[in-house]
Parts: sequence; structure tokens; C-alpha cells
Amino acid sequence: MRCIRDHHHAWLIIIIFPMTFFSAHAQPVPVSVLSAGVTPQQNIPDHIDPRTRLSGNWGGMRNRLLAWGIDIRISDTNELWSTPVGGAQASSNYIGSTAVEMVTDLHVLTGLPLGTFDISAMEIRGRPFSNTPLYVFNQTSNIEADDNGRLYELWYSQKFMGERLAFRIGKLDLGHDFMVSSVGLNFLNASFSWPIMPDNDLYDQGPVSPVATPAIRLRYTLSPHWNFLFAAADDNPVGGPFINAKDPWNQNRDPGGTRFSFSTGALFFGEVQYRRTLYGRQGTYKLGGYLDTGRFPDQSDFNKSHETNWAIYGIADQTLQHFGRITELDAFVRGNWTAETDRNQIVYAVDGGFALKGAFGRADDVLGLGAGLGAASPCLAWADRRAGLPGQGTEYHFELTYQAQVTPWMIIQPDIQGIVAPSGGVRDSKGERVRNEATFGLHGNVTF
Repeated sequence: MRCIRDHHHAWLIIIIFPMTFFSAHAQPVPVSVLSAGVTPQQNIPDHIDPRTRLSGNWGGMRNRLLAWGIDIRISDTNELWSTPVGGAQASSNYIGSTAVEMVTDLHVLTGLPLGTFDISAMEIRGRPFSNTPLYVFNQTSNIEADDNGRLYELWYSQKFMGERLAFRIGKLDLGHDFMVSSVGLNFLNASFSWPIMPDNDLYDQGPVSPVATPAIRLRYTLSPHWNFLFAAADDNPVGGPFINAKDPWNQNRDPGGTRFSFSTGALFFGEVQYRRTLYGRQGTYKLGGYLDTGRFPDQSDFNKSHETNWAIYGIADQTLQHFGRITELDAFVRGNWTAETDRNQIVYAVDGGFALKGAFGRADDVLGLGAGLGAASPCLAWADRRAGLPGQGTEYHFELTYQAQVTPWMIIQPDIQGIVAPSGGVRDSKGERVRNEATFGLHGNVTF
């Protein structure tokens, strides 16, 4: 949840260097929006196992499309949430999302040395509930958004230099590549997939679902151990104010996802990834940061603003132990920090957790336990106290979840979350302190 802020404008200039199509191969695509996965590279399959799709193989049509290099992915997600204890008031909520994605291997389709084209769209249902009545820093669910039908991603990608350099340009969700923990993706609270800091400190909650942004992304693979990533993007594709009291996420300003504004600033991401297997246990370690050239309002005086913003982060995903053939215990920890306390609502955040894969002897099930915190800026806390309000401090969140693969095409995931000191201890619209919260959820995902 963001405090009310004003906004300023700057110009974004992205210079794209032309690249020659040489020795091109089909670009492996990341796990799609349909599974909310973002890190592994995944080739278009050569056939569909009808048991893994509720709608089967469409009478063989899907395999014929795959032979032409076309993969159509459809997924539907529905969630029920109830907060009987805490928050501004007890509440029960439904949210849902249907996603459709078409990935086309242009090399297979045309026989020319081309790469991959991807287009996806989302239909979002339900009423957001994390801003009110929960008043939390970050969304309870990673699919929570304003109810719109919208274009999601639209991009072209290709590989060069013997597939060492991967180039992607278009309307991108940068959360697919940056600041992501593969272990954290097992949880439902949005902070475990996209951290609290960029969610509160960047325009439009950052360049992530459902608001993708015009961008160019480069990935260079030095060796099986080292990857280097860089992206340059527009920092505010919706073109709205930093916050809008009537539309907190600014998504209704661009309900169809087709507006492209270049009126604020440029956003740059960089990340170094290191992979290593020690004693048979795989680990991935990441260091990165972002720089935004836009203007950001002062946290203690909204009539002032500051140019540029930045943060750094580190992530570790590590397998801790194997238990037999199908069960393993994985863990992650992630930290984010910025010294710019005068222009950021959240100045540091830490989260982590454990995921037991193959829980209870079920190969595809995952049992997860996670926790995290987000600390408000001392400048914001000082402004609160000056206004006679309790100064915002640190919010703590906890999650216990179980992901059950009921069928090859259906996942059911019961979930329990706890929030201590929502938004660091704020008051609701009635002037009463928001109480600690216990939230119970049920997530279901079907792949068609």
C-alpha cells in the first residue's frame, strides 16, 4: 500500500542498436505467465501429452500447431480469501485470472533464421482487497489486480553468438528475469514473487504483471555457471501519477494494456547470476540492482520531489537436502536495500523460506513455509509523527502453504498467511489502528 504522492514528468529515450540476423536459432522461452514461473528456460515442446491439459490435444490440432512452431497455452486461476481476524474489518474475497499465451517459433514456422514471437493476454476478475480493508504493504495474492481484460506481454526474441547472447524486445514483464527466487515462487503472497520494495517504490508497482512495459532485455551466458542480465525500460507505461487515491494501482487508467507512455523516466535493471552444485546440491546466487531516472516525491513533504531512484538486492536459492528419489528440501533468502530514504516508502526488505518438494511421497506436491518484512522510511515515519499519527515502522508477513498436484492439469493450494503490524502500523479510514491479520486462502489453477 502506498502513501498519497504527487508526480512529475521526464523524458525516456531508448536507443536500440540494430542487430544482424546471423547463426540464429529458435529462442527458448521462459515458463509462461500461465504458471507464474519466470526463471527456467523452456523450449516449445514437440508434442502435447493430452493428460496434462484439461482440453486434451484438441483432436490432434495442438500437435499439428507444434509442428509449425506454434504453442498455445491457456490457464485459469481462481482464489478464495477470508480474513476473519484483524485488518480494518473482517472480509471474504474472490479473485480470478484467465491467461492465454501464444508462443511462435518463427524459425520452425518460416524456415528463416528468425527467433521467437510471444503474445499473451489476461482477463482479471474480482475486487482487490489488500489496500482496503487489509492495509498491507504488498498484495496478499500474486494474481490480485484490478478487474480488466488486458494485453499482457508482446515481444520478439532471438539468440546470437552461438546462443550465448539472448536479445528480447517488446512489452515485457521484467519480473520474469530480475529479483526473482525460484523457491519463492511456490508461495502465494505477492511479496515472495515480486519484492515489497519495488512494488511500493517504483511507478505502477514496477514493470510486472499485469502491467508490462516497453523494454529491451539482454542475457549473456558466459558459462554454465555465470549469467549476466541487463534491461532498459520505460518506468511508467501507464503514464499516470505516482499514486492515484481513486485508483491506487493506476491499472484502470489503461484497462486494455495497450497504452505506452514515455513521459516520466527510464528504468534500468542489471543482475549477475552464479550457479553451482556442491555435494550434489544445486544453488543459484544473484546480485543486482535498478536505477530509475524519473522523479519521486519526498516522503516527508509531498510538495518536493527528487530526481532518480535506485536499489540493490541479493538472492540465494539453495537445495539443502535430498530425501530419497523424489523429495528434497530447498530454501531461499532475499534482501533489498536503498539509501534513498527521502524518496522511498520502503527502504529495506528481507524475505526467505523453505519448500519441501515431493512432500508426503507425492512427487509434484510442495509444502512451503515463508516469512518476510518490509521497513518503512524513517522520513515517512517522521512525517507521520509530525502529523499526529503513529509513525510507520516495519511490517512482518508469514505464510504456510501446500501445493497439491491433484491431476496433471489441476493444482489446489490451501494457504494461511499472517501479517503483523500491517503497513508498519497505520490507521484505517476511521482513524483506528489496523490490527494484526490472519488470512486463509484457497488457490486453484487449471491448465487447458
